[in-house]
Amino acid sequence: MAPTLFSIKSIVSILGQSSTKVFYSLGVAGLILIAGTDLSIGRLTGASVSLVCMIMSQKIYALNSLSEGQDGLPIDMTNLSFIPAMIIAILVSILVCVLFTSIAGFFTAKFKMHPFITTLSTQLVSFGLMMFLFSATPAFNMNMDWAKQIRGGIFAAIAIVIIWFIWNKTKFGKYMYAVGGNAEAASVSGINVFWVTMGIFIMAGVLYGLGGFFEATRIAVGSPSTGSGTELDAIAACVVGGISFSGGVGKVSGAVVGTIIFTALTYCLTYCKIDVNLQFVFKGIIIMAAVCLDSLKFLKKK
Repeated sequence: MAPTLFSIKSIVSILGQSSTKVFYSLGVAGLILIAGTDLSIGRLTGASVSLVCMIMSQKIYALNSLSEGQDGLPIDMTNLSFIPAMIIAILVSILVCVLFTSIAGFFTAKFKMHPFITTLSTQLVSFGLMMFLFSATPAFNMNMDWAKQIRGGIFAAIAIVIIWFIWNKTKFGKYMYAVGGNAEAASVSGINVFWVTMGIFIMAGVLYGLGGFFEATRIAVGSPSTGSGTELDAIAACVVGGISFSGGVGKVSGAVVGTIIFTALTYCLTYCKIDVNLQFVFKGIIIMAAVCLDSLKFLKKK
């Protein structure tokens, strides 16, 4: 029997889905706080989920062959036990995501390029590389017994506490708000805007890597296309949660609540059998309304 919309089972399901998505929301929240954004989340999710599933599959996969008629370089992880495979998977997921967010962060901080452009570029590069290396493999399947042993809920709660502490109780957090409010004034006051910006991008990469790991254990299968559109949900969750695109305004709690609201919205629309295509319409209207309200508050303040 299907659970009712407001049953305990439905609420647990919504929170379970939110526990993975909150990593992405917390990551992009820092970029929105400095009046930026991140379009690479979806493709980085595909890359991290694919690599995690491959490492924890206990199967032999292979890179695409550069020469026609020849086998590609084999990748054999079958000799790894659960704990080593998990540790390697987490580290690889984080390192890959941090690599690309650091590249985007460098060009944003050094050359004053807008994150829209830098993250669009890393999105294309990351997806292109994954397809070049692994397009011959339709999907990577994680060992189901291993996937069932990992749950992201408690780790999501820990991540929320850590990010809240960074934002509210450290100098770096104060610098984030200062740079987001007025980067030039922050620079004049002695804040190193370059390294604050780089730190925000690196922190986002760590969170994306963790999110990719827990998303892989949740769905237990991945490909480079996995997670397409994740960036839109994460950005929308932050906007709904009150993190302003004008910069310098927002709370960690807003990103968390926004994630739960947006996940619950998707769950409710699916439960009510609303066509998937119409769900995009509802989401678009909500995002537009949230940004409009934020813009009105900004204009009123000015």
